[in-house]
Amino acid sequence: LEAAIRAKKKWNMHVECITNIIPTMNDDDKQLKDIASWIRTELGENTPWHVTRFMPYLEYRNLPATSLKTLEKARKLGYEAGLRYVYTGNVPGDPGENTYCHKCKKLLIERMGYHIKQENLDGNRCGFCGTPVGDLIV
Repeated sequence: LEAAIRAKKKWNMHVECITNIIPTMNDDDKQLKDIASWIRTELGENTPWHVTRFMPYLEYRNLPATSLKTLEKARKLGYEAGLRYVYTGNVPGDPGENTYCHKCKKLLIERMGYHIKQENLDGNRCGFCGTPVGDLIV
């Protein structure tokens, strides 16, 4: 975590955070709120947070895949903590892959996995209301 802070503050690098949500290990509300709050406080409200679906494998094959409901909850908690860009991962076609304007809530970037299907940006501003959207990576 210190490396993320250093990259952002010392070297002015673009930083994104990813949390693989593993059922029974890091999926309770307090843990998710704490992660989102840390990102907001230490890295800023424009730092993207990707909450990704865990898939059973090797020593964790006895655990279930992360439910979409849990990912939606994590995303909601991220927004409630003040993060502007919270995404679901490992769920192709989910609306949580997309980027929305934090002011007017309209669709800015529509994605299908790693592919861009639609982009509604005017430089680094919302193409609808003109709100600055930070350093989004398209």
